[in-house]
Amino acid sequence: MTVDNGKSDLVYHGRRAQRADSRLRRKAILEATLRLIVKEGIRGIRHRAVAREASVPLAATTYYFKDLNDLISDSFTYFVEQGLESTRQLQEESFSAARNLSAQERASNSSRKLLVQQLTRFVLTHVRSQAEDKDRRLIELAFRNEALRNEQLTRAVRMSNHARESLMQEFFHLLGLTDPEAAAQIAHGTILKLEYEILSGTIALDSPLLERTVTMMVHGLIPAATPVTEAAAYG
Repeated sequence: MTVDNGKSDLVYHGRRAQRADSRLRRKAILEATLRLIVKEGIRGIRHRAVAREASVPLAATTYYFKDLNDLISDSFTYFVEQGLESTRQLQEESFSAARNLSAQERASNSSRKLLVQQLTRFVLTHVRSQAEDKDRRLIELAFRNEALRNEQLTRAVRMSNHARESLMQEFFHLLGLTDPEAAAQIAHGTILKLEYEILSGTIALDSPLLERTVTMMVHGLIPAATPVTEAAAYG
């Protein structure tokens, strides 16, 4: 079973749930798995423990997920689905800021400065809101670490990265960057790093370093003169 997110299909490996009550039970199992990861990490995931956390019979977890790899992988896919909405919101705000300027305005230094300020504010808000949701960041880090040992999860993480970076690439393509793919790598990597630094206590949410880092990243990615046409900007 796949989920269309606009650019890349996120794949579910477990058994498909047909009826409404079955879908609710399957969802409860996935959410219980995520709660257990917060409490105990990936190594705490066992069918019996998940069934107890989800308040479902043990047979339900083994029915929908034949093994732990499917359960862990599908839990990550479910987790990513929920998180993509915040990335889409950041994308929509960024697109709106860029489209409010004509191609000629975007080529001017004053308009470029305004765009950098707006994007910096959007990214800072996104990073802070992500970092403040400590449980989700713990889950994400647990999955990414486990992916180094789990080939099925590695593919899921790769598809998750691709989904997020595709949204970023669209924005950088709108601005006419010559290499929007590399720009998306830089932006995504910086955001993940900052979230981790905040979570670990290395950088405070209100640290000037956080704002300086985001400002430098955005400033470096947006060229002084953006060679984008009106057709590209609004098409």
